[in-house]
Amino acid sequence: MSTNTGTRLQLLDGDSAVMTELQRVLEDAPTYAERVTGAPPGKADAQSTFSILPPDKSYDDKFVFGVYDDGQMIGCVDLIRGFPQPQTAHLGLLLIAESHQRRGHGKAAYRAVEDIVRSWGACTQVRIGVVRTNAEVLQFWHALGFVATGEVKPYRYASVVSETVILIKPLDDGHQRQLVAPSIGR
Repeated sequence: MSTNTGTRLQLLDGDSAVMTELQRVLEDAPTYAERVTGAPPGKADAQSTFSILPPDKSYDDKFVFGVYDDGQMIGCVDLIRGFPQPQTAHLGLLLIAESHQRRGHGKAAYRAVEDIVRSWGACTQVRIGVVRTNAEVLQFWHALGFVATGEVKPYRYASVVSETVILIKPLDDGHQRQLVAPSIGR
């Protein structure tokens, strides 16, 4: 199995071709969908990825990225700036299509997320929530330096009744590794 060498993020604009690509990626991750929704991926998941916002946030603070390798979208990232506190970036989703998993793309995509968050200048930590029915991913997040905050929230989606475990990772000051400036706007 080959390993990742060229994973990159690209800010998505939501046009119809992008939405079709994003929907394909989401449909190529049925295990994730089954774990958190109890059902296969839905036909409107790409649209939902673009439209769902946390309370008191605007679309100026919501960023949806495609994860690309060799010119092909293989994953996606949903990132909210300044939620739930101004110094926190909330990573709502980092998903790699199952046919591209276990090749280093998730780790590379997350490192790019950190670079983007640092470029904002205001966020000093990244926060995620992991639904316990998808606990298999906790090892991945722990390996990247995330720790549980002790905060646990009830989770319910259709037939899935579970909890969401909140994890956080403080960002270093950027001097511990050389940063590559992200080529995205906003």
